[in-house]
Amino acid sequence: ALAEVDGPQVGLDVVDSLQGDLDRYHLFHATRADLLCRLDRSREAAEAYDAALAVTTNAAERGFLENRRRSVR
Repeated sequence: ALAEVDGPQVGLDVVDSLQGDLDRYHLFHATRADLLCRLDRSREAAEAYDAALAVTTNAAERGFLENRRRSVR
């Protein structure tokens, strides 16, 4: 919601401030990836999707993340 009101960079700054606490949580990395995509930072977004994929085992979530990862240019 913060990114919608104040922009993706503000949202990314807040998310990044939580990194140590949420490093093993796939949605943390997926959120970072989405915000990085909005900022046209494709390489970093791809890396964030890769990090999300590395920490999830749920097949449905993996499929969603793999599709998102493939869409990053």
